Amino acid sequence: MRKRPSRVLSLLLLSLAGCGDPAPTGPDPLIEAFVGDWTATAFVLTSSVSDQVSIDLIQLGGTFDLNIQPSGSYTAILIYAGLGQTEMGTISATANTVTLNREFPSRENEVSAYQFVGDTVLILDGDTEFDFDFDGQEDPALAHLELLRK
Repeated sequence: MRKRPSRVLSLLLLSLAGCGDPAPTGPDPLIEAFVGDWTATAFVLTSSVSDQVSIDLIQLGGTFDLNIQPSGSYTAILIYAGLGQTEMGTISATANTVTLNREFPSRENEVSAYQFVGDTVLILDGDTEFDFDFDGQEDPALAHLELLRK
């Protein structure tokens, strides 16, 4: 697997700057609900070309864990097919979308729609790429993640 499907889920918050205000800065209120430890119960990748081509990395034995700190930093770890991959960065959010500002292993921004189900489930949907036919070329895909708060 070449592409990092975890970038869809890579969620984190940005700290608000005081802009000269002596008051201390704090996390963006739109990010507070994301803070904590999450584990994926579903990590479904579906081809953008054919919705008949779809895999769930969790059902295939993979794991995906996400830690979001109050500072806005996140760490995401995907283990699939015996290989691990880690990404780190920060997140920002609007009322409907979350942007993962990945800083490691490469710089890239990913935008996903999100939905909370109560306080314990986070659903993310966004565009990504995945090598479905393992030919070394990434194919456009849609990612659907269901994360459970630990």
